[in-house]
Amino acid sequence: MKLRFLFSLLLGATLAASAQGGYQDGVDNYNAGRPDVAKAILTNTLNDAGTDKAVSYFYLGSIAFDEGNLAEAKNNFDKGVANNAQYPYNYIGQGEVALKNGNKGEAERMFKQAMDLNKKNTAVMIGVARAYFNVNPTAYAKDIDKLIAKALKESKNTEAAVYVLQGDMQAKTDPGEAAGKYEMAIVQDQGKNKVNREAYVKYANTYFHVNPKFAIDKLVELNDLEPNSALAQRELAEKYYANDQFGSACLQYGKYVANPNHFPSDEARYAGLLYSAGEYNKSIEWADKILASDPNNFYMYRVIMLDKSALKDWAGAEEAGKNLFSHPDAQLIANDYVLYADALSQMNKADEAVAIYEKAIELNPDKADLLPKLSAVYDRAGQNEKAVEIYKKYLDMGNGTTNDLFSMARRYQGLARSLEKDTPERAEAAKEGLKYIDMAIAKVNDNGFLYATKGQLLLTLNNDKPDAAMAQAYEDMLKCFDADPSKKADRASYYTAAYYLLGAYYTDVDKAKAIQYFNDYLTLHPDDEAVKQMVASLSE
Repeated sequence: MKLRFLFSLLLGATLAASAQGGYQDGVDNYNAGRPDVAKAILTNTLNDAGTDKAVSYFYLGSIAFDEGNLAEAKNNFDKGVANNAQYPYNYIGQGEVALKNGNKGEAERMFKQAMDLNKKNTAVMIGVARAYFNVNPTAYAKDIDKLIAKALKESKNTEAAVYVLQGDMQAKTDPGEAAGKYEMAIVQDQGKNKVNREAYVKYANTYFHVNPKFAIDKLVELNDLEPNSALAQRELAEKYYANDQFGSACLQYGKYVANPNHFPSDEARYAGLLYSAGEYNKSIEWADKILASDPNNFYMYRVIMLDKSALKDWAGAEEAGKNLFSHPDAQLIANDYVLYADALSQMNKADEAVAIYEKAIELNPDKADLLPKLSAVYDRAGQNEKAVEIYKKYLDMGNGTTNDLFSMARRYQGLARSLEKDTPERAEAAKEGLKYIDMAIAKVNDNGFLYATKGQLLLTLNNDKPDAAMAQAYEDMLKCFDADPSKKADRASYYTAAYYLLGAYYTDVDKAKAIQYFNDYLTLHPDDEAVKQMVASLSE
């Protein structure tokens, strides 16, 4: 089972407290559209020796602005100016806040102050244009266009920031055109021997839903240019995952977590990805490693339960489920209940499994496929009436494959056999089972197992006395099974029952047939003296 939502289940894990790449990792993550990660990094590296605080304050202010927290945004921009009055972008941030507050005059004054620091800096011009775009792209369209035109003219069309902004302006409405702009930004910076990580990532994010291969190829190119970039490695891994290329995603994420600049929180995502890629044992190794340093990481108990369930290590799955469900901070989801109940059921802890399945159904009343699981637990626990009741509810909801109908018939067979012979209740249960097995046969008329179950139900209905209807069902079974003689050994128990019961039925109807079937039985059980005596008696 590949869980598309698995990564989202891991996002609640605490963000990394720091990044070995320093504040620049925060900048890159902001530009890559990961503001939460960026904020954590920028905040926790703010006082590092190598941090350019003016830059960090600008991006922290930008994150606050994007969140709608203008007071916090202004506070960060003010700190940035106080830290380095020659860094222009915090003035742009102050102007952006003023513009958002309706004070265009104050905004223009701050924008001018930023551009006056270096009148030929076309990237700063585009920073101002972006501020106008962030506040209201429609109301300030003329201001934006004017600044873009000026930046293009003065840079002789080489300012990459222009094309990134233009791409952002078109990303939602025309991803193809936006990708073209990001490509232009990449090309212009390549001419200056620069790698524009922001443009590469935005190209991939924007164009992925149009052409996943092109988007992935662009990130492969970025990885080739910057093979040690944690950002490049992570972005490529995530795109592989989103494109269902789980093997490639797993390999790429492995490279990423081996990078000293990876975030510890992403190790949890890697453990989850290993599960999705079918690398269950390796996933368990990583989950155990994470729990060794972070024993309160309940997400890892979830991953281990998934892995152990996939490996059919039910004892291990039960233990992981117990750890998850007993964790005081665990944020349980419906699938947790299903997996834990499955494990309990497989460990023959029926009462506990029933309680957990019922909770899963309560959380997912429309998830009909949980009902057969609950029915199966009741069946294994010998609670035949309850097993039938739950399965009937499942089928009455309009569900029902051939296998479901077959399972329902077997439930009724189990119920009928548990009731006293010669009782109306036993007969009614057998008749209900026959109704469902006939429905299954109507769908698939060449399945010997269906006819075998029909024969069992007819025998039960007739209080274990073979009759013509039962004989016909078993002969239909033999006809189906005999079409594939290579599997006769695997189906020996079915042949044994059919030969014996058909011999018993035909004893009073057709002695020659009875002898034939008993002899067929003896080919499987040559030492059965009682049957040998019956054959001898019939042959007299």
